[in-house]
Amino acid sequence: MNAPPVAGTPTGRRFQLAALLKHLRENRSMTQEEVGRLLWPRTRAVQNKLTRLENGNSSLDQRDLTTLLEIYEVVDPATVRLASQLCEGTSQRGRWHGYRAHYPKELWPYIDLEEDAEQIRIVSSEQLPGLLQCESYVRAEFGMTTSPAIVDAAVQAVRARREKVFRPGRRAEIYVVLSESCVRRVRGNDEVMHEQLKYLIELSRLPNLTLQVVPFRMRPGSSAAGLLERFVLLRLGAPILISDFQQHLDFVFTRVGGRLTSNEDIHAYEDLWRSASGAGLDPERTRRFLRDVNRDYGRTSRERNHAYRA
Repeated sequence: MNAPPVAGTPTGRRFQLAALLKHLRENRSMTQEEVGRLLWPRTRAVQNKLTRLENGNSSLDQRDLTTLLEIYEVVDPATVRLASQLCEGTSQRGRWHGYRAHYPKELWPYIDLEEDAEQIRIVSSEQLPGLLQCESYVRAEFGMTTSPAIVDAAVQAVRARREKVFRPGRRAEIYVVLSESCVRRVRGNDEVMHEQLKYLIELSRLPNLTLQVVPFRMRPGSSAAGLLERFVLLRLGAPILISDFQQHLDFVFTRVGGRLTSNEDIHAYEDLWRSASGAGLDPERTRRFLRDVNRDYGRTSRERNHAYRA
């Protein structure tokens, strides 16, 4: 079996390596404690160290990797080569500069996984997700009181992330479910929203992006449960070298207020995703819905005031 693509970011490779090493240990029917004692014989709390390694929360140097593969009696050249590739360059040191420096440290894993993901599923209400925001919308989010330099950095960061996610040749599947509140809640003014809706309609025509809107008036039998939280499900390709090994690594990030944090309850959010996408309009009806909303934003202020007085 051919080796799968190696993730492009240190975070992605670290999670792929973690999954591979956990599989190799379980294939040998060894406990974390047993392996830890062999790998770090002079270290206390070895199980905790191996747990962090297999959860993708710590990296491994090539020397320890070689020892670990010997413990697991790995002799297959393809597996050894893949493990070495995944282990290489997993340090984040010096990496977070340029547009990446705009984001706080707790967002770094998400930014990397977003770039590597083969599937991205987003559910949002009230506010459009960053990847779908046009420049004027980003600027409107900050208002008039924020330093122009900070606003410019935010615009550059969103643009750079979008270029990574929508880069030519990338096969990632992107699914987005938006509450109607995302397109009704005005950011800036009508002109900003008119530009943003035009941009959403343009994005909805991308072959790898499926966009749905859940209207306030949902179809009978639909549930709004999936829209109660704003979250993102990211799917990363797993290092498949053994036929019965899992094919994907799944992650969920939830947004509470202005903070995006990881959550381990994947199955619960899969259920919420099915609820949200099931309540949404299909892509073509979504485009018609967005065009209808945008016609309102496209009116002049005089026309809107006249309609209001009437």
